[in-house]
Amino acid sequence: MTYEKWIDVTKGIGILLVILGHNDFDQSFLTVIHTFNMPLFFYISGYLFHYKKYKLNPNNFIFQKFKRLVVPYFVTNIIILCTFTLLFFFKMNSFNGNSPVKYLIGVFYGNGAPLNPPTIYTNLLSVPSWFLLGLFCASLILYLLTDSHEKYGLAFSSFLCFLVILFGFRISKYILLPWSFDIACVSMIFMFSGYLVNYYKINWLYNNFKSNLYNSICILLLFIVISINGAVDMNTRTYSNLFFFSIAGLLGTYITIEFAKKISKKESLLMKIFAYFGKNSILILLYHTFIPIVILDTTNNFCNIREIISHSPILYSLTMLVSSIVTIIIIKRLPFLDRIYF
Repeated sequence: MTYEKWIDVTKGIGILLVILGHNDFDQSFLTVIHTFNMPLFFYISGYLFHYKKYKLNPNNFIFQKFKRLVVPYFVTNIIILCTFTLLFFFKMNSFNGNSPVKYLIGVFYGNGAPLNPPTIYTNLLSVPSWFLLGLFCASLILYLLTDSHEKYGLAFSSFLCFLVILFGFRISKYILLPWSFDIACVSMIFMFSGYLVNYYKINWLYNNFKSNLYNSICILLLFIVISINGAVDMNTRTYSNLFFFSIAGLLGTYITIEFAKKISKKESLLMKIFAYFGKNSILILLYHTFIPIVILDTTNNFCNIREIISHSPILYSLTMLVSSIVTIIIIKRLPFLDRIYF
């Protein structure tokens, strides 16, 4: 499959929404972002998945996903743990009363929740990194679903997908499974949809008039559904009504993709910026919360910028973004880490 420019642009928009979503903006704004920012990434992953590529060699598929998702997860968390330990030694950082061993339990359990209050099974070193382990599990589930689609057709695989989603939704009310496996099950709403859209080459738009009309209707429907369903968050398993959560996630994903496609028609500066962020979205996801903390901790004894930045969501978002760009540049110059992340 020819890699389409809009895919990187979409991921770039998505990762910027993730950064904004991890700041203290107005709750209504955060509700809109959380409705579709993670569903968007699951959808794109499903859209890019090709069963036939790995049909004869599932072990290679597992290996590639493990290398791409699981290895960066553990490497990043080890780096963060070592950094915080060093800062703690020099009294520049606090482990909040927890020992490194307790943090490691959270890392290996692989959950970004619960957060209020967190437990020993919550990865507090890098809360956003739950997505990598969740996506790894989701990729394995999608492989099984696409295998059933290939062998038994759309009706059977769709029913199987429904059962998987229902299992993830129900079990999350009682226990948060390791490696966010329950989220991986629920994510099939978006991953399997993305796979089917690409598999059947579904394209609803025929001209600019219909495109603008559909987009306007979708935006209106999105806000209606959000107002009905309320706040959602895949990490904390806050779905409210599963049907409305699914509809809002798919609508937000569709709107973002259409916006990305419009941007991608021209080689503009905006397109290049979004594409750059999209190509480096995993690195940004992993480091955008960690690096600003290190910066503020290490500079706290010299200048009082913490109070200024931490109380301004816009400034803190910019700090996250700029520090992420610097991190990308540095990692690309380090051969070992470059091989891990790229």
